[in-house]
Amino acid sequence: MKNHKINLILLLAVIFGIAAALGVFQYLSAVKAAYVKQGNFVQVAVATQYVAPKTQLTMQMFTMRDIPSKYVNSDAVVDPAEINGKLTKAPIYRDEQILRSKVVGKDDRSGTLAFIVPAGKRAVTVAVNEVSGIAGMVMPGDIVDVLVTFDDNNENPMTSLILQNISVLATDQETDTGMVQSDQQKEAAKTVTLAVTPQQGQQLTLASEQGSIRLMMRSPADQKVVKIPSAKLPELVR
Repeated sequence: MKNHKINLILLLAVIFGIAAALGVFQYLSAVKAAYVKQGNFVQVAVATQYVAPKTQLTMQMFTMRDIPSKYVNSDAVVDPAEINGKLTKAPIYRDEQILRSKVVGKDDRSGTLAFIVPAGKRAVTVAVNEVSGIAGMVMPGDIVDVLVTFDDNNENPMTSLILQNISVLATDQETDTGMVQSDQQKEAAKTVTLAVTPQQGQQLTLASEQGSIRLMMRSPADQKVVKIPSAKLPELVR
């Protein structure tokens, strides 16, 4: 009988303990909900693991967590869509708030060249001058075609249109599409970096090494690909 009383007391203690814990949990949940409703908590993106620089962020790498507003960085990401699929510009550590300044999108040119190279493309730089570089007016973000002329020791020279609809990633070391040059800065670029496929990169390199190339500016609204034969010197004589 005595053992039954002890077991009953222990059972009641466990029940009351669980009830008390549940009550505390519900109370804290209600307090947290009230704070969230009052705007004292903000849901921000927090890394769930270490993320190295130049890594594409996925939903598995971060979580949205409620944090007291006074501890939230003003640059913290509050919408997962802001960062999902973007690349990291700097290392992000576990439990660290993810800042907008630490990520870059595919169309954001505030990062280094590596961040703006489109998927499946490569960045290839070619030398240009005032003539071949369209009088120095080619800018990052422009669309160009590429011509190449082969001299062949002044025998049978010919010019071919080898690449079309090619995006300009940079001129010299400038990648900003919105750059505005002052009168003192209006110096024709000496190099132009283009976004090409690996195969186009081979063609562009061969053309640059064995011939002379020239860029042709085209309207960004005109993406039509034309098929024309190479121009040969005898054909210019009527």
